[in-house]
Amino acid sequence: MNQTPSNRSEFRRWLESWSYPLLQRLTTAPRWLVALTTVAVLLGGLFAPRPWGPVLLAVVVLFFTWLVVLSWPQLTGGARVARLVVVLGLWLILVVDAWQLT
Repeated sequence: MNQTPSNRSEFRRWLESWSYPLLQRLTTAPRWLVALTTVAVLLGGLFAPRPWGPVLLAVVVLFFTWLVVLSWPQLTGGARVARLVVVLGLWLILVVDAWQLT
């Protein structure tokens, strides 16, 4: 189910070309730094007061969503389901946190 270059949409080609420099920087950065930064922003998003908590959480959710969209054509059924569950769960947490009544 891999997409060949000829059957990719215009949006997909644009997204891949836009993402390439960012992905290059991410892959050259130390893995521990990328992981630590992601965890720190996620924890900040979960525990920081409003409005900062939802903003930080949105950064992580958008980052994970971006990575899933980029990797989607290469994923198999089980991997797609797992990543979709994680991303949708994070979106749910973000929505609940952003519109929580205080």
